Amino acid sequence: MKRPNFFIAGAPKCGTTALSDYLRQHPRAFVTQPKEPHFFSRDFPYYYAPGQATLEHYLRLYDPAPDDAIALGEASVWYLYSQEAVPGIRAFAPEARIIAMVRNPVELVPSLHSQMRYMQDEDQEDPERAWDLQAERQHGKALPRTCRVPEFLLYGKAAALGEQVKRLMDRVPREQVKIIVFDDFRDDTQSAYAEVLEFLGLPDDGRRDFPTVNPSKQHRAETLARFTQRPPRALVRVAKGVKKLTGIQRFGVLDRLRQSNRRTATRQEISPAFEGRLKEYFREDVELLGSLIERDLSHWVA
Repeated sequence: MKRPNFFIAGAPKCGTTALSDYLRQHPRAFVTQPKEPHFFSRDFPYYYAPGQATLEHYLRLYDPAPDDAIALGEASVWYLYSQEAVPGIRAFAPEARIIAMVRNPVELVPSLHSQMRYMQDEDQEDPERAWDLQAERQHGKALPRTCRVPEFLLYGKAAALGEQVKRLMDRVPREQVKIIVFDDFRDDTQSAYAEVLEFLGLPDDGRRDFPTVNPSKQHRAETLARFTQRPPRALVRVAKGVKKLTGIQRFGVLDRLRQSNRRTATRQEISPAFEGRLKEYFREDVELLGSLIERDLSHWVA
């Protein structure tokens, strides 16, 4: 069976969807569909439906890869945050290369909050109010009924990328790790993409166009969003039965409904006071990240 030799391990809202999309279009690369199988983040069991937690099921995701593919991989954005993913990857594929994308946590927190809102995991409209609920949520309180993984709402831990990158570098040889700073990826995507190709041993595919992928989103109608993001269990069971009978893996009805109910959102502004709180909270972690990648990131929290 074909096996992966690279992983985009996160972090969320740092450009992973764009990078995986660009790589998917490279003639000698392969990225799984779905992009985020999260097979190795066993501490986030939400992702496993019955029968989908086996290595055989996971490896079938790579069956469509062309025989001449050089780089085969996936992009599960919570692997970096997970305590179990990287050790699992190392045991499974010790030679695999791992890409981590990092971002200023003062930008990441409101962006992640917006994404959690969009996915119906977060019920607090104000990101500062959501931030202040972390202590309660860590103890299982004040959690939204529709939240799938409570750890995703612990924004301080989720955005502590210095700590997460240190854990990654402690476990993986440095030559097998590529860290991409979102600022670089956003400001000079072509150069960042070229570095990734070199890291993965891929030839230049001549790409010079890098369209925006996965911008911040909002729902037009929250009622429809609750239905499409969290369809009734009875409907899911019926759909699975029909898929099994027909052999059709994806009907696309919910995808079309989600698309019609989606609009691009402007970046959510936070108050100067909350921005100051975030800068103080993440100051040491940003310093740690800067030391790990040998780069001055102090302007992030200045």
